[in-house]
Amino acid sequence: MFRRRPFRPLRARRPGRPLAPPGQRVPEPLRRAMRLLDEGRFEEAAAAFGGLAQGAEEGGALFRAANLTAQAGRCYLNLDDLDKAYDAGRKALELFERAERPAAARHLGERMVRVLRERGREEQAQALESELGRLPYPERTGKRRGELPGKCPQCGGPIKEAETNWLGPSSAECPYCGSVLKGS
Repeated sequence: MFRRRPFRPLRARRPGRPLAPPGQRVPEPLRRAMRLLDEGRFEEAAAAFGGLAQGAEEGGALFRAANLTAQAGRCYLNLDDLDKAYDAGRKALELFERAERPAAARHLGERMVRVLRERGREEQAQALESELGRLPYPERTGKRRGELPGKCPQCGGPIKEAETNWLGPSSAECPYCGSVLKGS
């Protein structure tokens, strides 16, 4: 009478489709990574975000993979492991470019340059800054978008306007779990 639909793994999902539709639970691995980050267990959180990013990249969700990789880089930065943070940041930049999100790549790259300069790595900062010069500046539409919450209410991920996928004038997609965020 009823036919059960076969399970579709993550890589079979359409690009941009949320991992967890609104009202559904966030996947446990992502909740765990966010919990580790909140608890200050940065090494474990970095590994968890790295694994999630790899899975997202293999599944073709490049924008999500870029954000998860950047989050792993932030964890390494909290551990004062600037080399691993830099490597993760470079990987995130590459993923943002592959996902055709130059504004997000520029935003992350400018933050990386600022951190590198603060930490005394002027040579790396200058090299990265010159590479960012080839990225186009984001176009300003002149439309005011709604202000998003600082954290996703579903998964707790940090929300940065330049790193979100805007769905409309007052709603955006969480770059980590895919839930819809409403602006004010």
